[in-house]
Amino acid sequence: MRPLVLYPRKDGYWVAECPSLPGCVSQGKTKREAKANIRKAIEGYLDALEEIESNPKFIEMMARTAADIRAGRVYTQEEVERRLRRRKRRR
Repeated sequence: MRPLVLYPRKDGYWVAECPSLPGCVSQGKTKREAKANIRKAIEGYLDALEEIESNPKFIEMMARTAADIRAGRVYTQEEVERRLRRRKRRR
């Protein structure tokens, strides 16, 4: 089971988020409804993710990206941030 975050909106609805799945958010008129809706959203999210990850084109793209990163043709987010910090120090 994945952790959920539930909180009320100003309009009386309840929002349910699944932090471990970015962008997986739902809502309901009650806490119970919000929980039921987020469960459905999680199932759909995981099904879509499974479908995407099993796509041969996705697998090929990920392999190419990993090879580009190793070869230094593409930078990871961490490397970009490190380079930006170096630039700021030089100024």
